[in-house]
Amino acid sequence: MSAWEDFLERMAKEVQSFLDDSAILAASSETPSAVQPGKIMVCFVNRYMKALDGVKYKIRFDGLELAGTTSEENYCIELQPRTLGPVRVSVWSRQRKDYKELDPVTPLAAKPVLARKCLNTVKVLGRTDTPERPQTPPPRPQTPRPAPPSGPSPETNQGIHPVPSEHDERGNPLFPAERAVPDQITVAQLRTIFPKNKGGAPTDAHLQAVADELNADLVKYKLDTAIRRAHFFGQIKREAGPTLSGAAESLDYSPEGLKNTFGYYTRHPKEAEADGRGVMKLPNGTTQKKAAAQETIANNVYGAQGVGPTLGNTAPTDGWSFRGRGMKQLTGRDNYAKFTSRHKAIWEGNLDFCEEPDLVAQMPYAVRSAVSFWLDKKCWKAADDGITDAAIDAVTQLVNAGEIAKHKKGGYKTDAGNPVLLRRSYVSLAYSAFT
Repeated sequence: MSAWEDFLERMAKEVQSFLDDSAILAASSETPSAVQPGKIMVCFVNRYMKALDGVKYKIRFDGLELAGTTSEENYCIELQPRTLGPVRVSVWSRQRKDYKELDPVTPLAAKPVLARKCLNTVKVLGRTDTPERPQTPPPRPQTPRPAPPSGPSPETNQGIHPVPSEHDERGNPLFPAERAVPDQITVAQLRTIFPKNKGGAPTDAHLQAVADELNADLVKYKLDTAIRRAHFFGQIKREAGPTLSGAAESLDYSPEGLKNTFGYYTRHPKEAEADGRGVMKLPNGTTQKKAAAQETIANNVYGAQGVGPTLGNTAPTDGWSFRGRGMKQLTGRDNYAKFTSRHKAIWEGNLDFCEEPDLVAQMPYAVRSAVSFWLDKKCWKAADDGITDAAIDAVTQLVNAGEIAKHKKGGYKTDAGNPVLLRRSYVSLAYSAFT
Protein backbone atom coordinates (compact mmCIF):
# COMPACT_ATOMS: atom_id res chain seq x y z
CA MET A 1 0.00 0.00 0.00
CA SER A 2 1.37 3.45 -0.95
CA ALA A 3 1.76 6.31 1.54
CA TRP A 4 -1.20 8.22 0.13
CA GLU A 5 -3.42 5.14 0.02
CA ASP A 6 -2.62 4.51 3.69
CA PHE A 7 -3.41 8.19 4.40
CA LEU A 8 -6.82 7.94 2.72
CA GLU A 9 -7.66 4.77 4.64
CA ARG A 10 -6.69 6.33 8.00
CA MET A 11 -8.54 9.56 7.24
CA ALA A 12 -11.71 7.66 6.30
CA LYS A 13 -11.64 6.03 9.73
CA GLU A 14 -11.05 9.39 11.45
CA VAL A 15 -13.91 11.05 9.56
CA GLN A 16 -16.24 8.18 10.52
CA SER A 17 -15.10 8.50 14.13
CA PHE A 18 -15.80 12.25 13.99
CA LEU A 19 -19.28 11.61 12.58
CA ASP A 20 -19.98 9.06 15.32
CA ASP A 21 -18.81 11.50 18.03
CA SER A 22 -20.93 14.27 16.50
CA ALA A 23 -23.99 12.02 16.55
CA ILE A 24 -23.42 11.21 20.23
CA LEU A 25 -23.01 14.88 21.12
CA ALA A 26 -26.09 15.82 19.12
CA ALA A 27 -28.12 13.28 21.10
CA SER A 28 -26.85 14.65 24.41
CA SER A 29 -27.04 18.09 25.95
CA GLU A 30 -23.38 18.81 25.26
CA THR A 31 -22.35 21.32 22.56
CA PRO A 32 -19.70 20.07 20.10
CA SER A 33 -16.54 22.14 19.93
CA ALA A 34 -15.60 24.12 16.82
CA VAL A 35 -14.79 21.91 13.83
CA GLN A 36 -11.04 21.86 13.16
CA PRO A 37 -9.41 21.64 9.72
CA GLY A 38 -8.76 18.13 8.48
CA LYS A 39 -5.31 16.68 7.92
CA ILE A 40 -3.43 17.35 4.68
CA MET A 41 -0.99 15.08 2.85
CA VAL A 42 1.22 16.64 0.16
CA CYS A 43 2.78 14.06 -2.21
CA PHE A 44 5.40 14.82 -4.87
CA VAL A 45 4.89 12.54 -7.89
CA ASN A 46 5.64 12.32 -11.61
CA ARG A 47 2.99 12.20 -14.30
CA TYR A 48 2.56 8.45 -13.71
CA MET A 49 1.78 9.17 -10.03
CA LYS A 50 5.03 7.50 -8.96
CA ALA A 51 7.21 8.79 -6.12
CA LEU A 52 9.71 11.56 -6.89
CA ASP A 53 12.97 11.56 -4.96
CA GLY A 54 15.48 14.37 -4.62
CA VAL A 55 12.84 17.16 -4.65
CA LYS A 56 13.76 20.03 -2.30
CA TYR A 57 10.59 21.52 -0.84
CA LYS A 58 9.30 24.17 1.56
CA ILE A 59 5.80 24.07 3.04
CA ARG A 60 4.43 27.10 4.90
CA PHE A 61 1.22 27.11 6.97
CA ASP A 62 -0.06 28.73 10.16
CA GLY A 63 3.18 30.72 10.50
CA LEU A 64 5.30 27.52 10.35
CA GLU A 65 7.72 26.31 7.68
CA LEU A 66 8.72 22.72 6.87
CA ALA A 67 11.70 22.10 4.60
CA GLY A 68 13.31 18.92 3.34
CA THR A 69 14.15 16.67 0.40
CA THR A 70 11.99 13.78 -0.77
CA SER A 71 13.12 10.19 -1.23
CA GLU A 72 11.48 7.16 -2.81
CA GLU A 73 10.28 6.08 0.64
CA ASN A 74 9.40 9.53 2.01
CA TYR A 75 7.80 11.57 -0.75
CA CYS A 76 4.57 12.40 1.13
CA ILE A 77 4.39 14.97 3.96
CA GLU A 78 1.47 14.83 6.38
CA LEU A 79 0.29 18.08 8.03
CA GLN A 80 -2.28 19.07 10.67
CA PRO A 81 -3.20 22.77 10.09
CA ARG A 82 -4.87 24.75 12.87
CA THR A 83 -6.70 27.21 10.59
CA LEU A 84 -8.34 27.24 7.17
CA GLY A 85 -5.60 29.47 5.77
CA PRO A 86 -3.90 28.27 2.55
CA VAL A 87 -0.93 25.92 2.74
CA ARG A 88 1.82 27.26 0.45
CA VAL A 89 4.08 24.69 -1.26
CA SER A 90 7.35 25.61 -3.01
CA VAL A 91 9.95 23.42 -4.77
CA TRP A 92 13.52 24.17 -5.80
CA SER A 93 13.94 25.09 -9.47
CA ARG A 94 17.40 24.43 -10.95
CA GLN A 95 16.59 26.77 -13.83
CA ARG A 96 15.57 29.67 -11.58
CA LYS A 97 18.08 28.77 -8.86
CA ASP A 98 15.34 29.60 -6.40
CA TYR A 99 12.18 28.14 -4.95
CA LYS A 100 9.10 28.15 -7.20
CA GLU A 101 5.68 28.36 -5.53
CA LEU A 102 3.07 25.81 -6.66
CA ASP A 103 -0.72 26.11 -6.39
CA PRO A 104 -1.70 26.51 -2.71
CA VAL A 105 -3.60 23.77 -0.88
CA THR A 106 -6.82 24.83 0.87
CA PRO A 107 -7.70 22.98 4.10
CA LEU A 108 -11.28 21.76 4.56
CA ALA A 109 -13.24 21.78 7.79
CA ALA A 110 -13.11 18.30 9.36
CA LYS A 111 -12.18 16.75 5.99
CA PRO A 112 -8.79 15.33 4.90
CA VAL A 113 -7.13 16.67 1.77
CA LEU A 114 -4.77 14.66 -0.46
CA ALA A 115 -2.73 17.06 -2.62
CA ARG A 116 -0.51 15.35 -5.18
CA LYS A 117 1.96 17.75 -6.78
CA CYS A 118 2.76 16.42 -10.25
CA LEU A 119 6.19 17.71 -11.35
CA ASN A 120 7.93 17.49 -14.72
CA THR A 121 11.46 16.83 -13.50
CA VAL A 122 14.38 14.53 -14.26
CA LYS A 123 17.16 13.18 -12.08
CA VAL A 124 20.61 14.52 -12.94
CA LEU A 125 24.05 13.31 -11.91
CA GLY A 126 25.63 15.04 -8.94
CA ARG A 127 29.17 16.39 -8.94
CA THR A 128 30.50 13.32 -7.10
CA ASP A 129 28.85 10.84 -9.47
CA THR A 130 31.05 9.25 -12.13
CA PRO A 131 29.31 8.34 -15.37
CA GLU A 132 29.98 4.96 -16.88
CA ARG A 133 32.72 4.82 -19.48
CA PRO A 134 31.13 4.49 -22.93
CA GLN A 135 31.74 1.12 -24.53
CA THR A 136 33.41 0.75 -27.91
CA PRO A 137 30.69 0.42 -30.54
CA PRO A 138 30.60 -2.92 -32.40
CA PRO A 139 32.05 -3.02 -35.92
CA ARG A 140 29.73 -2.14 -38.74
CA PRO A 141 28.26 -5.18 -40.50
CA GLN A 142 29.65 -6.03 -43.94
CA THR A 143 26.22 -6.70 -45.38
CA PRO A 144 23.27 -4.25 -45.25
CA ARG A 145 20.52 -4.83 -42.77
CA PRO A 146 17.33 -6.42 -44.08
CA ALA A 147 14.43 -4.08 -44.80
CA PRO A 148 12.06 -3.62 -41.86
CA PRO A 149 8.66 -5.31 -41.98
CA SER A 150 5.79 -3.37 -43.49
CA GLY A 151 3.80 -1.15 -41.18
CA PRO A 152 0.27 -1.84 -39.93
CA SER A 153 -2.63 -1.59 -42.32
CA PRO A 154 -5.29 1.14 -41.92
CA GLU A 155 -7.56 -1.40 -40.24
CA THR A 156 -5.20 -1.75 -37.25
CA ASN A 157 -4.57 0.65 -34.39
CA GLN A 158 -1.65 2.21 -36.33
CA GLY A 159 0.79 1.44 -33.56
CA ILE A 160 -1.17 3.40 -30.94
CA HIS A 161 -1.23 1.53 -27.66
CA PRO A 162 -4.22 1.74 -25.32
CA VAL A 163 -4.03 3.89 -22.20
CA PRO A 164 -2.96 1.86 -19.14
CA SER A 165 -5.96 0.71 -17.14
CA GLU A 166 -4.46 1.72 -13.74
CA HIS A 167 -6.73 4.12 -11.83
CA ASP A 168 -6.52 6.16 -8.65
CA GLU A 169 -8.76 5.88 -5.59
CA ARG A 170 -11.54 7.89 -7.33
CA GLY A 171 -11.54 5.81 -10.48
CA ASN A 172 -9.67 8.38 -12.60
CA PRO A 173 -6.99 7.08 -15.01
CA LEU A 174 -3.43 7.75 -13.86
CA PHE A 175 -2.23 8.38 -17.43
CA PRO A 176 -2.13 10.81 -19.06
CA ALA A 177 -1.83 13.26 -16.13
CA GLU A 178 -3.91 16.31 -16.96
CA ARG A 179 -4.70 19.48 -15.01
CA ALA A 180 -8.11 19.23 -13.39
CA VAL A 181 -10.76 21.46 -14.96
CA PRO A 182 -11.81 24.15 -12.41
CA ASP A 183 -15.30 23.71 -11.03
CA GLN A 184 -17.99 26.19 -11.99
CA ILE A 185 -19.97 28.76 -10.01
CA THR A 186 -23.58 27.59 -9.74
CA VAL A 187 -26.94 29.25 -9.12
CA ALA A 188 -27.37 27.11 -5.99
CA GLN A 189 -24.15 28.51 -4.52
CA LEU A 190 -25.12 32.11 -5.30
CA ARG A 191 -28.62 31.57 -3.87
CA THR A 192 -27.02 30.67 -0.52
CA ILE A 193 -25.31 34.08 -0.50
CA PHE A 194 -28.31 36.00 -1.90
CA PRO A 195 -31.36 34.17 -0.47
CA LYS A 196 -34.95 34.99 -1.26
CA ASN A 197 -36.52 37.27 1.33
CA LYS A 198 -39.23 39.87 1.75
CA GLY A 199 -36.78 42.67 0.98
CA GLY A 200 -36.28 41.43 -2.56
CA ALA A 201 -33.82 39.00 -4.11
CA PRO A 202 -32.28 38.31 -7.53
CA THR A 203 -34.08 35.89 -9.80
CA ASP A 204 -32.56 32.56 -10.78
CA ALA A 205 -32.16 33.92 -14.32
CA HIS A 206 -30.13 36.86 -13.04
CA LEU A 207 -27.93 34.61 -10.89
CA GLN A 208 -27.38 32.33 -13.88
CA ALA A 209 -26.32 35.32 -15.99
CA VAL A 210 -23.79 36.33 -13.32
CA ALA A 211 -22.46 32.75 -13.06
CA ASP A 212 -22.17 32.38 -16.85
CA GLU A 213 -20.26 35.65 -17.15
CA LEU A 214 -17.69 34.60 -14.53
CA ASN A 215 -17.46 30.94 -15.56
CA ALA A 216 -16.24 32.11 -18.98
CA ASP A 217 -12.70 32.33 -17.54
CA LEU A 218 -12.38 31.86 -13.78
CA VAL A 219 -8.59 31.56 -14.00
CA LYS A 220 -8.14 34.86 -15.88
CA TYR A 221 -10.47 36.63 -13.44
CA LYS A 222 -8.50 35.24 -10.44
CA LEU A 223 -11.63 33.50 -9.12
CA ASP A 224 -10.27 29.96 -9.41
CA THR A 225 -10.37 29.02 -5.70
CA ALA A 226 -13.16 28.86 -3.14
CA ILE A 227 -11.36 31.42 -0.94
CA ARG A 228 -11.09 33.99 -3.76
CA ARG A 229 -14.74 33.57 -4.72
CA ALA A 230 -15.80 33.94 -1.08
CA HIS A 231 -13.98 37.28 -0.77
CA PHE A 232 -15.26 38.47 -4.16
CA PHE A 233 -18.95 37.78 -3.47
CA GLY A 234 -18.76 38.75 0.22
CA GLN A 235 -17.54 42.22 -0.78
CA ILE A 236 -20.09 42.44 -3.61
CA LYS A 237 -22.98 41.68 -1.24
CA ARG A 238 -22.00 44.71 0.82
CA GLU A 239 -21.60 46.90 -2.30
CA ALA A 240 -24.54 45.77 -4.47
CA GLY A 241 -26.92 44.70 -1.71
CA PRO A 242 -29.08 41.57 -1.38
CA THR A 243 -30.57 41.95 -4.88
CA LEU A 244 -27.17 41.85 -6.65
CA SER A 245 -28.51 44.36 -9.16
CA GLY A 246 -25.59 46.73 -9.69
CA ALA A 247 -28.05 49.61 -10.07
CA ALA A 248 -26.91 53.21 -9.72
CA GLU A 249 -26.22 54.32 -6.15
CA SER A 250 -29.20 55.67 -4.21
CA LEU A 251 -28.54 58.90 -2.33
CA ASP A 252 -31.96 59.09 -0.70
CA TYR A 253 -30.72 60.11 2.76
CA SER A 254 -32.30 61.92 5.68
CA PRO A 255 -30.35 64.90 7.09
CA GLU A 256 -29.13 62.73 9.97
CA GLY A 257 -28.10 59.99 7.56
CA LEU A 258 -26.10 62.46 5.48
CA LYS A 259 -24.21 63.75 8.51
CA ASN A 260 -23.44 60.23 9.76
CA THR A 261 -22.36 58.89 6.36
CA PHE A 262 -20.49 61.62 4.48
CA GLY A 263 -17.68 63.85 5.73
CA TYR A 264 -18.91 66.73 3.56
CA TYR A 265 -22.24 66.92 5.39
CA THR A 266 -20.58 66.38 8.77
CA ARG A 267 -18.73 69.61 8.05
CA HIS A 268 -21.85 71.32 6.60
CA PRO A 269 -24.81 70.29 8.79
CA LYS A 270 -27.04 73.13 7.53
CA GLU A 271 -26.74 71.84 3.97
CA ALA A 272 -27.68 68.38 5.23
CA GLU A 273 -30.97 69.81 6.53
CA ALA A 274 -31.62 71.44 3.15
CA ASP A 275 -30.62 68.51 0.92
CA GLY A 276 -31.88 65.50 2.90
CA ARG A 277 -35.38 64.09 2.67
CA GLY A 278 -37.88 65.14 5.30
CA VAL A 279 -41.11 67.03 5.95
CA MET A 280 -41.51 70.73 5.20
CA LYS A 281 -44.22 73.08 6.47
CA LEU A 282 -46.25 74.98 3.86
CA PRO A 283 -47.49 78.60 4.27
CA ASN A 284 -51.04 77.40 4.87
CA GLY A 285 -49.92 75.43 7.91
CA THR A 286 -49.99 71.96 6.32
CA THR A 287 -46.97 69.71 5.84
CA GLN A 288 -45.60 68.01 2.78
CA LYS A 289 -42.94 65.31 2.29
CA LYS A 290 -39.71 66.60 0.78
CA ALA A 291 -37.60 64.28 -1.39
CA ALA A 292 -33.83 64.18 -1.02
CA ALA A 293 -31.93 66.31 -3.55
CA GLN A 294 -29.95 63.30 -4.75
CA GLU A 295 -28.14 65.00 -7.63
CA THR A 296 -27.03 67.85 -5.36
CA ILE A 297 -25.91 65.36 -2.72
CA ALA A 298 -23.80 63.42 -5.26
CA ASN A 299 -22.14 66.56 -6.61
CA ASN A 300 -21.34 67.75 -3.08
CA VAL A 301 -20.07 64.43 -1.73
CA TYR A 302 -18.13 63.40 -4.86
CA GLY A 303 -17.27 66.93 -5.95
CA ALA A 304 -14.35 69.31 -5.45
CA GLN A 305 -15.30 70.06 -1.80
CA GLY A 306 -15.77 66.36 -1.01
CA VAL A 307 -13.75 63.34 -2.15
CA GLY A 308 -13.88 64.37 -5.82
CA PRO A 309 -10.12 65.06 -6.20
CA THR A 310 -9.23 61.50 -5.15
CA LEU A 311 -11.73 60.12 -7.71
CA GLY A 312 -10.60 62.22 -10.67
CA ASN A 313 -13.86 64.23 -10.76
CA THR A 314 -13.23 67.66 -12.27
CA ALA A 315 -16.50 68.98 -13.74
CA PRO A 316 -19.23 70.35 -11.40
CA THR A 317 -21.61 67.52 -12.36
CA ASP A 318 -19.08 64.66 -12.28
CA GLY A 319 -20.28 63.56 -8.84
CA TRP A 320 -23.73 62.69 -10.19
CA SER A 321 -22.49 61.40 -13.57
CA PHE A 322 -19.97 59.02 -12.02
CA ARG A 323 -21.80 57.98 -8.84
CA GLY A 324 -21.64 54.35 -7.77
CA ARG A 325 -22.78 51.77 -10.33
CA GLY A 326 -22.21 48.09 -10.96
CA MET A 327 -21.79 45.23 -8.53
CA LYS A 328 -18.72 46.90 -7.03
CA GLN A 329 -20.39 50.35 -7.09
CA LEU A 330 -17.69 51.84 -9.33
CA THR A 331 -17.38 55.55 -8.41
CA GLY A 332 -15.49 58.49 -9.93
CA ARG A 333 -14.26 59.47 -13.38
CA ASP A 334 -10.85 57.81 -12.90
CA ASN A 335 -12.41 54.42 -12.06
CA TYR A 336 -14.76 54.63 -15.06
CA ALA A 337 -11.74 55.40 -17.29
CA LYS A 338 -9.79 52.44 -15.86
CA PHE A 339 -12.76 50.17 -16.49
CA THR A 340 -12.88 51.39 -20.11
CA SER A 341 -9.23 50.42 -20.64
CA ARG A 342 -9.56 47.10 -18.83
CA HIS A 343 -12.72 46.20 -20.77
CA LYS A 344 -10.95 46.74 -24.09
CA ALA A 345 -8.05 44.55 -22.96
CA ILE A 346 -10.10 41.63 -21.61
CA TRP A 347 -13.46 41.67 -23.36
CA GLU A 348 -12.53 43.76 -26.43
CA GLY A 349 -14.94 46.24 -28.06
CA ASN A 350 -14.75 50.05 -28.15
CA LEU A 351 -17.11 51.03 -25.32
CA ASP A 352 -16.32 54.23 -23.43
CA PHE A 353 -17.91 54.19 -19.99
CA CYS A 354 -16.92 57.81 -19.37
CA GLU A 355 -19.18 58.73 -22.29
CA GLU A 356 -21.91 56.22 -21.39
CA PRO A 357 -21.69 55.75 -17.59
CA ASP A 358 -25.23 54.31 -17.31
CA LEU A 359 -23.97 51.13 -19.07
CA VAL A 360 -22.07 50.16 -15.90
CA ALA A 361 -25.39 49.49 -14.14
CA GLN A 362 -26.47 47.02 -16.86
CA MET A 363 -25.47 43.39 -17.45
CA PRO A 364 -22.92 42.15 -18.34
CA TYR A 365 -21.00 45.35 -17.55
CA ALA A 366 -22.23 45.44 -13.94
CA VAL A 367 -20.38 42.23 -13.12
CA ARG A 368 -17.44 43.01 -15.42
CA SER A 369 -16.85 46.30 -13.58
CA ALA A 370 -16.47 44.32 -10.35
CA VAL A 371 -14.01 41.92 -12.02
CA SER A 372 -12.05 44.90 -13.41
CA PHE A 373 -11.72 46.43 -9.93
CA TRP A 374 -10.81 43.03 -8.42
CA LEU A 375 -7.93 42.68 -10.91
CA ASP A 376 -6.77 46.33 -10.88
CA LYS A 377 -6.48 46.47 -7.08
CA LYS A 378 -5.08 42.90 -6.91
CA CYS A 379 -7.70 42.06 -4.30
CA TRP A 380 -7.12 38.36 -4.97
CA LYS A 381 -3.62 38.55 -3.47
CA ALA A 382 -4.98 39.76 -0.14
CA ALA A 383 -7.78 37.16 -0.36
CA ASP A 384 -5.26 34.31 -0.66
CA ASP A 385 -4.34 34.78 3.02
CA GLY A 386 -7.51 32.87 3.95
CA ILE A 387 -10.88 33.36 5.62
CA THR A 388 -9.72 35.33 8.64
CA ASP A 389 -10.73 38.75 9.96
CA ALA A 390 -7.29 40.11 9.04
CA ALA A 391 -7.52 38.83 5.45
CA ILE A 392 -11.09 40.10 5.00
CA ASP A 393 -10.15 43.51 6.41
CA ALA A 394 -7.16 43.65 4.03
CA VAL A 395 -9.50 43.25 1.05
CA THR A 396 -11.93 45.79 2.57
CA GLN A 397 -9.02 48.23 2.83
CA LEU A 398 -8.66 48.00 -0.96
CA VAL A 399 -12.41 48.27 -1.56
CA ASN A 400 -13.34 50.99 0.96
CA ALA A 401 -10.45 52.28 3.09
CA GLY A 402 -12.75 54.81 4.77
CA GLU A 403 -14.73 52.08 6.49
CA ILE A 404 -11.57 50.53 7.94
CA ALA A 405 -10.36 53.92 9.23
CA LYS A 406 -13.72 54.67 10.89
CA HIS A 407 -13.89 51.15 12.36
CA LYS A 408 -10.45 51.51 13.96
CA LYS A 409 -11.53 54.82 15.52
CA GLY A 410 -14.67 53.21 16.95
CA GLY A 411 -16.87 55.39 14.78
CA TYR A 412 -19.69 52.85 14.36
CA LYS A 413 -22.17 52.88 17.26
CA THR A 414 -23.53 49.33 16.80
CA ASP A 415 -22.27 46.06 15.35
CA ALA A 416 -25.34 45.87 13.12
CA GLY A 417 -24.40 49.19 11.53
CA ASN A 418 -20.70 48.41 11.19
CA PRO A 419 -19.91 47.65 7.51
CA VAL A 420 -16.53 46.12 8.39
CA LEU A 421 -18.22 43.46 10.53
CA LEU A 422 -20.89 42.96 7.88
CA ARG A 423 -18.25 42.28 5.23
CA ARG A 424 -16.64 39.70 7.51
CA SER A 425 -19.95 37.88 7.95
CA TYR A 426 -20.74 38.02 4.22
CA VAL A 427 -17.34 36.54 3.25
CA SER A 428 -17.77 33.71 5.80
CA LEU A 429 -21.26 33.03 4.41
CA ALA A 430 -19.90 32.95 0.86
CA TYR A 431 -17.10 30.57 1.85
CA SER A 432 -19.62 28.10 3.25
CA ALA A 433 -21.49 28.31 -0.08
CA PHE A 434 -18.40 27.40 -2.12
CA THR A 435 -17.08 24.58 0.10
